[in-house]
Amino acid sequence: MGLRSVKGWIAAAVLSSGLILVGESAGWAYEEVQVTDGGTVSGHVSFNGAVPPTRIFHMVFSPNIDFCTRISDGKGNRLLKEFYVSPDGGFRNVVVAVVGVAGGKKFDYTPEISIETCQIGPFVIPVRNHHPVKIENKDPITHDLQAYTLKDDYTFAMFNKPLVRESAVVKQVQLRDGHYIFRTQCGVHDFMQSWGLAVGNPYFALTGPDGSFSIPDLPPGTYDVIAWHPYMKVQARQVTVPANGKIGVSFEFDSSEVEIPLHALQTNYRLQPALDLIPLKPPSIELQVP
Repeated sequence: MGLRSVKGWIAAAVLSSGLILVGESAGWAYEEVQVTDGGTVSGHVSFNGAVPPTRIFHMVFSPNIDFCTRISDGKGNRLLKEFYVSPDGGFRNVVVAVVGVAGGKKFDYTPEISIETCQIGPFVIPVRNHHPVKIENKDPITHDLQAYTLKDDYTFAMFNKPLVRESAVVKQVQLRDGHYIFRTQCGVHDFMQSWGLAVGNPYFALTGPDGSFSIPDLPPGTYDVIAWHPYMKVQARQVTVPANGKIGVSFEFDSSEVEIPLHALQTNYRLQPALDLIPLKPPSIELQVP
């Protein structure tokens, strides 16, 4: 899952600077102050090489096939696309975060997770430790949202919340000490998955479809900036932000560094002969393609 690779740099440079709010219990806290001479960190994240294949989930294993196949490949399979790369290499859904910011603009961010047409979105989202996350089920069916806290090869359950049709709930993000990865999935539809990274200040962004990002109103100073995707090694750059100025920074990820566990490489239609015997309606919302 790309988790072993972050032990060294993250442990030394990120956790110590407060990327994750585990420091709150030890007296560390981000201070909200007025920023009058803030600068902007902006740039671009790219992906080089062959894009990993989408994962194939055989919907015969899950309930609510009639509803969930409104988005499918038309053959009874649901595809989970985990790498969004534009034609020119722009890498989408990468969290870019500035670490070690002791104080700055107001930090009033509350993440929101939406479940719609048997999808959890956003696929990647920044979260806050010891703070709420809003979850809404827009579907007319029940989902079972399971949340986990991860570090290296260890996964621990954070909460398990059944969501009846068209309902909403607020849950608390409670990462274990030293953890910074937040993961969700549906307990009844295994193709419904999402990831999160804990942030300790409001200076972060999620890259757009073209791989670009912008982080404004940052107090002048020298900082570490990280770029994170759940299946890639964390990258870091150091920048010096000028007062009322701008600084550019770029990150390049390579396909040779993708870390996907073998059990997640579901790329074959193992049950296609069986599914051929079942009459399936074509998807009414989205026809997925690899």
